[in-house]
Amino acid sequence: EAAPVPPAKAAAPVPPAKPEAAVAPVLPANPEAADTYSIYNMGIFQEPSTRNYWNYFGGTGGDVWTAYVLDGIATTLYDYSHQRFDWVPLLADGFPSPLIKETIGGEQYWTAEVKLKKNAYWSDGEQITAADFVFVVDTALDMELGNNFYGVIDPDFLSHVEAVSPHVVKVYFYAEDPDGEPLSPGMSVWQFGLGFAPILPEHYWGPVVAQAKQAGDIASQQEALFSHIPENEPTANGFVSKRWEASAFVENVKAKNWWREGTKVFLYENGAYREDDPSDLYDVTYYGDAVGPISLEIEIGPHVDSEIFNVYSSQDAAILALQAGEIDYVFNPLGLERGLQNKIKSAPDLEIVTNPANKVRYLGFNTRKEPFNIKGFREAVATLIDKEFVTGTLLQGSAFPAYSMVPEGNGAWHNPDVARIGEGLNRTERLEQAVALLKRAGFTYDVEPQMSEDGNYVEVAGEGLRMPSGQLMPELEILAPSSGYDPMRSTFAIWIERWLNDAGIPTKAKLTGFGVIVDTLFSENVESDLDMWIMGWSLSLFPDYMEAYFHSRNIEDGVNWGGYSNPKFDALAKQFLNDDTIEASRTRVLEMQEFLAEDLPYVVLFTPELIDAYRPTKLRFPYTNALGGIEFINGLHRTVQID
Repeated sequence: EAAPVPPAKAAAPVPPAKPEAAVAPVLPANPEAADTYSIYNMGIFQEPSTRNYWNYFGGTGGDVWTAYVLDGIATTLYDYSHQRFDWVPLLADGFPSPLIKETIGGEQYWTAEVKLKKNAYWSDGEQITAADFVFVVDTALDMELGNNFYGVIDPDFLSHVEAVSPHVVKVYFYAEDPDGEPLSPGMSVWQFGLGFAPILPEHYWGPVVAQAKQAGDIASQQEALFSHIPENEPTANGFVSKRWEASAFVENVKAKNWWREGTKVFLYENGAYREDDPSDLYDVTYYGDAVGPISLEIEIGPHVDSEIFNVYSSQDAAILALQAGEIDYVFNPLGLERGLQNKIKSAPDLEIVTNPANKVRYLGFNTRKEPFNIKGFREAVATLIDKEFVTGTLLQGSAFPAYSMVPEGNGAWHNPDVARIGEGLNRTERLEQAVALLKRAGFTYDVEPQMSEDGNYVEVAGEGLRMPSGQLMPELEILAPSSGYDPMRSTFAIWIERWLNDAGIPTKAKLTGFGVIVDTLFSENVESDLDMWIMGWSLSLFPDYMEAYFHSRNIEDGVNWGGYSNPKFDALAKQFLNDDTIEASRTRVLEMQEFLAEDLPYVVLFTPELIDAYRPTKLRFPYTNALGGIEFINGLHRTVQID
């Protein structure tokens, strides 16, 4: 659940150790050196799934916990700026050239070129070049890598890339689709797609990929690549891996040769963005003139020698460790119940920061099979769910009811006018409307459910609910995380089970491990085994994820786990992929939100209150107010300073 990368399948985690089981990192032998050796001590409460970046981005290891730990490895052509999230060059030396149409070998392509910075090096001293970018793209295309690779290296749009020189790449997008229809790479395909593709070192990974390609069919090749355990892997984002103690901690240390270290970044109130590069090769200004008041000034680090991700058995255990002074920051992608918030507030040396969240929690349907393929059934379920009751009464305001796939916090893209099915209804109205929706869709009852006159309980239980096919409704299953992992989602699951049974829909909530749910979603038998599930997404700022989650082309190799297929939505999403301006993209995003809120492949349930807890007497963050908070920016580990 880490942005900008949507989480993919997570391998079954190794049970985390108790806090006291963690092995202390080894400090420098020289006492004087130890006095100046700074450690950023953080807490996580799920074992990261993999240390292999290919597996994280394209395989089974793409969970949020792994994202935190591997954030120091890859680089990209472009990035988001701090706090304001402007689209800015990272490895790229400036913005890409305009797309032009070229005819090559009788085929038409949209092409563009990007220059690369010449002062960029891997941590082992090798220069980062266009060949590294080409290597990753070629590997993703040749090995048909899916999940997040499919989102940023889109084989339906991207033909190939080439290294024009060591520091210039050229990209080639198809100008026509296989049916001869015009095709053009929109912002989600190019600027916010391929521009964010991870770049990894060819001199390290080249032999690994070459060997993996000898493994047999594509599935075997992918398995061989994803199973490689990297040792002494060169990195390009500030940190290198030092130790990975299963169920205890992961330690990364400051990398050598990081070209960004010492770069000063300035955000101006007039919207301008400026960087001062310590080499003076790339002092740049974007988005206007760098004049007037400065709203934010940052020096890029890392300013720490080591970062340690301590693994705890639960959110409670991590918060206790924070209180006890064992760690100074807790990654908290799930939100915090009021009880845990109160524990933190009672500690005099801790601070809580609240920010808008860029996350959604949802109930998904396997729309491949009855009854989930029937819109009236999905509408009935959405009507029965009282989001305001769960978030306001049971969760005491630590989460907020949601109806759109783009959270309210992402205001530039959020549509506040989507259908809000079920909002404001009492229990009697919910039940009556749900029954009416089911009957209108062709469902029948032997005995219809009825609420008591005072609306406090179901007076007549529904019996003999039959689907439009005439078959009795089987018992349905809702997969959801257990309360030990996420009490908010488990609470929703228990109450949805109750409300569906009230309506005569036999349902059982199965509370289980996070990894178990994800294994089910990626199972070969998902088409038959999956009914409903409750999970969540940490979302990217540019909302291309709606195409990734719901376009029918992403059923087999992507994360359209529910098998949702609607030609009208596909047409909207395809147009979005071709939209090449912010204005056109925003229009399409608003339309897609409206469509999904009515057709309901997901019932969006809530967004958690985004709370970061840390020890201000030890940590100095350059800022704490931003969409998604400190957690969304991976703990600000490249800019935090230790006192």
